[in-house]
Amino acid sequence: MSQQPAPNDVIDTLTLGDLVRDMSGTDGGVSAGIPADWMQGRTAFGGITAALALAATRRSLPDLPMLRSMQVSFLRPITDQVEFVVTLIRAGRAASFVQVDCFSEGKIGARVNFVFGAARETRYVQDYTPSPSLPSPSLPAPETCPHMARRASGPAFAGKFEARVVEGDEPVSGSDRPESIVWSRLIARDDVTPEIALICNADNLPPAAMATFTEPAPVSTITWSLDIARMPSHTDWLSIRSTSKQAAEGYSVQDMELRDREGLLVGSAQQLVALFG
Repeated sequence: MSQQPAPNDVIDTLTLGDLVRDMSGTDGGVSAGIPADWMQGRTAFGGITAALALAATRRSLPDLPMLRSMQVSFLRPITDQVEFVVTLIRAGRAASFVQVDCFSEGKIGARVNFVFGAARETRYVQDYTPSPSLPSPSLPAPETCPHMARRASGPAFAGKFEARVVEGDEPVSGSDRPESIVWSRLIARDDVTPEIALICNADNLPPAAMATFTEPAPVSTITWSLDIARMPSHTDWLSIRSTSKQAAEGYSVQDMELRDREGLLVGSAQQLVALFG
């Protein structure tokens, strides 16, 4: 993939940390503003919507344990003002379940379901990873990898992230391999917690199916799930392996795997992406 402008050349006004600090309200109703440089076309970038929904949950229910899982349904565009309605569905011994409805312009734009659970002692521990189709048992350091190409007509929020390509073809290259491995991190990341940075970072790359496109076409994430294996203690680089398992009938089923610099699994995700074209 070709060279991306250096981070100093990208737009970076309000950081994720700024948006979290500027949130207002508690007790289940939390408001936030989302500026234009966090948008993706006419809607807020999905990662920022989910990250702010998590921040609203922590603000309303501060005693919840570690985040373990998340499921998001994107229902309609979310504009610059969002109201997060946080509902504790159940607080159980093994897990607590929270639903967050994200309202914009008086209509629900996304529904996020979180699962939280404290660590428990167990004698069952394993870390098995099947052999990937892209042969990268040991990834090169992100500092040695080229910047991901970014088109001038691309989404505004892309300027919030630094992405370094390990393997895979760039979007709209007519490739026959809809798969990539990319190192990714927020550019401004020192003022946000690791879990909120993780949620935001996990959704910022182009859908893997776009590598097979021969001309630009709109795409839209419909659903997104993320199961967390271990929460990073930092907000720095994560590798994201994205694979479009199948694209047909206007939809792509995409798997994603997130790992830290030591190669340890951070999370496993899946998205259903609508393809228009």
